[in-house]
Order: sequence, then C-alpha cells, then structure tokens
Amino acid sequence: MRLMPVVVFAFFTGLLAIYRLQSTTITPQTQVLQAVQSGQTFIAYANAVAVFLKSNPSFVGTVSAPQLAAQGTPFSAPFLASAGNAVTPFGAAGRTITTYALLPAGAINTIVSATGGDAAYGLSSGTTWTSVAPGSSAQALATSVPNGSVVSVIQIGL
Repeated sequence: MRLMPVVVFAFFTGLLAIYRLQSTTITPQTQVLQAVQSGQTFIAYANAVAVFLKSNPSFVGTVSAPQLAAQGTPFSAPFLASAGNAVTPFGAAGRTITTYALLPAGAINTIVSATGGDAAYGLSSGTTWTSVAPGSSAQALATSVPNGSVVSVIQIGL
C-alpha cells in the first residue's frame, strides 16, 4: 500500500512524457509554421506586384497595398509592415521589379522549395542581393532594401 502513491505518480509522469513526445513530433513547431506561411505569402506578394505591372506596363514607383487589394490580392497589415516593393526603369522601356520583406529564419527554404529554386529569389546584403541559384554572385539592387531581407528581382521589357 505504501508504494501505491509512487506507482500512480510514475504512471502519470510516464503518460505526460509520452504526450509531450507525441505533441512535438507530430505537430511542427510554431516557428516552422510561421516560416512556411511567410515564405508562401512572400511568393504571392512578388507575384501580385508583377501582375499589377503587367496590367500597368508604364508604371514606375511603389505598388501600394490598396492597388494590390484592388486586383484581388490583399495582404495582412503585419506582413505589409515588413514588406516593400519598387518598380524602377532601365533601358528604353524596361522595368526592374524588386520586392522584399524581412521574414523569419527558414522562410527562404520554403521559397526555394515552392519555386523550384527560381533564380529571381534571394537574400539582400547591403546594396546587393544574391540569388538562391547555385553559383550565383552578388548583384546590385535597383532600390534600397533592408539588410537581410528576402528579395525577388525581376527585369521585364529587355
């Protein structure tokens, strides 16, 4: 009888340990989910800016949140607070579309996976960016971007 409380305590401690193990191995951590969601949102954001420019080929400047929402692609205020874009001219009629955002660690992995390693995506470092494509070298950015941002750089109208 004296061992009964110890046995009950050991039993419930074992159940708690099993529950904790299962909950951490079955469900991904919150940080992983945030990185995946942020990466997917950034891809949608870069695509939305490009679609806007396709409809407005002479546009130069920053595509605003209301302009994106007007074409059916609204983004959350927290995401927009860390994101930005710039459409800059080059050559006679070309445009460089630069989209960027400060995303959680691991978001770039989601972007690489979801886009098949699209060379238009990469990371900024000062006034340059480096594509995720293997063997890429740093390229100058056409606009000011916060250091360490995930970027998408697309040139159209070559």
